Amino acid sequence: MRRCEFCDSPVPADATICPVCKETIAEETLERILPMLKRPESPEVRYMGSRERMWGVIRRPSSTYRDIGQRPDSAGPFMLIFVNALIMAGLFLSLSSKITTTMVLNVTTGATGPVNLLASSEGGVVWITALVGLMPTIMLGIIYLLVGTIFAHFAFKLTGSKGTRGKTLSIVGYSMTPVIIVRLVGIIVVLVAMPEYPGVLNPSELAFLTPTIIDWAYTSGIWFIIDIMTTGAFIWTGYLLIFGIREAHDTSTMWAALLAIACVFVLAWTFWQVH
Repeated sequence: MRRCEFCDSPVPADATICPVCKETIAEETLERILPMLKRPESPEVRYMGSRERMWGVIRRPSSTYRDIGQRPDSAGPFMLIFVNALIMAGLFLSLSSKITTTMVLNVTTGATGPVNLLASSEGGVVWITALVGLMPTIMLGIIYLLVGTIFAHFAFKLTGSKGTRGKTLSIVGYSMTPVIIVRLVGIIVVLVAMPEYPGVLNPSELAFLTPTIIDWAYTSGIWFIIDIMTTGAFIWTGYLLIFGIREAHDTSTMWAALLAIACVFVLAWTFWQVH
């Protein structure tokens, strides 16, 4: 809760006039330095649906997070988890498209030749694997969301914030939108710039996650670029968390920025440790 610089009375986070002494309250220093962090002028914003919020956190984070703080929802964050699972399946398929295997080209003569894995007779197994992989990815996303919400909410409560767990879940979930966008771009990067797998695999070697294929994927310069892009997405997420923490937990912009930096550090450190 902010306090009036004239009479030291508690005032709402978005107030521009003290309700007690009626003095005009100056903007926070951080908001004067970075005008993009200014609070919305209206204390109430129009209702946004889940899909509109996903786009809104990118285009108009200040007003969008005010709406999320006033009317938190869990549908949007869980929808993002499902979209992330689809994108991860797409990333799996884009890597598979860079692998060539052998296939019988002429049944009569028995002649074989190199064919793209997804177009080969074994390609159906790859598509089924991507489809089956949706469920564990969704479950893992839900676990990350719940654990992240518990961790963040506990940290907010230690600092005196008053937001509910529902608000925390909403801001954490919607703030991961940049990671979804970057992973989608990662699919394009793989399709355009990833080198073809060196050599041709025999059908008997088509267990996709073999050590040689994993080594090929993770040691390529393209995959390192995707890792750097993902780290940048976490920084973008931290920027969005400033708005979310401020609006959902009624804190100052400076304090929200400090908490967001701590969250980004944990996210980035966890990503690189797991990676």
